[in-house]
Amino acid sequence: MTKLLETLGGKLAERWLTLLFVPSVVLLAVAATGATLGHGHWYDLRLLFEKLNRLAAEPALRSTGTLILGLAGVLAASAALGLAATGLGAAVERVWLADRPRWAANRRRRRWDEAHAEFTRALVAAARAEGTPEEARAAARARELNARRNRIALVAPTRPQWLGDRIAAIDGRLWEAYRLDLASAWPRLWLTLPEDVRAEIGAARARLAAATRLVAWAAGYLAVGAVWWPAAVAGLVTAATAWRRARVAGVAFAELTESAVDLHGRRLAESLGIPCDGVLTPDVGTEITHLLRKGT
Repeated sequence: MTKLLETLGGKLAERWLTLLFVPSVVLLAVAATGATLGHGHWYDLRLLFEKLNRLAAEPALRSTGTLILGLAGVLAASAALGLAATGLGAAVERVWLADRPRWAANRRRRRWDEAHAEFTRALVAAARAEGTPEEARAAARARELNARRNRIALVAPTRPQWLGDRIAAIDGRLWEAYRLDLASAWPRLWLTLPEDVRAEIGAARARLAAATRLVAWAAGYLAVGAVWWPAAVAGLVTAATAWRRARVAGVAFAELTESAVDLHGRRLAESLGIPCDGVLTPDVGTEITHLLRKGT
């Protein structure tokens, strides 16, 4: 038990150092630099070094007690910033995945409906052009419109944000394919998944959470930008990076989750005592859903 606690403590310390402490210290350093230089001398590194040298020459800073108090203050400030970043990142994730405001979701739905109708018309035109000289061009047009529709959402949108729709599409696609209610099936399926599969899904989920935390750090740099504009530039770059990473991580998480059902849904059925010969079918999925919903 002692070795287990030591191992867990080491891992927690390592994660805190990597995910929270280092970004906090960097943000504190940028804030101190911005407060020292301001907008008027934003580029004057000589002024910064002069003030650092004067500060280092202070007799009080040569005291061991002062250094310890300073280090404790930095640790306390970095811990507070880390907790704030974690909380703000969780709030950002809830906003990205939320189903409100409805007017924004409805606007995305109208765009998707228009793209879907255009794709349907192109698909009919491609079918009519089969065997004619226009076949290749009509098929290419249909593929182009299909990709355009899928860039909006894979299924009819229900969320105001693209990321929320991409995650929500898992449930809709699995229901259409297997009549499987993912909300009730997922906890049971998770228990049947191999360890390496769970690790992959967990890693993708962690990358999504890290991307939302990065938005919180971007907000910190933007706040420092009020007194030192280069920090605002860094904040904008960080926000753009976070947005891109969130989309990549969200797609990876969604695809891995859907793949887990595709590849291991049969194991779930057999674990529940439901016969499943070959691939998962809508009939088997309906039985799983009825059983796990307890008939409701």
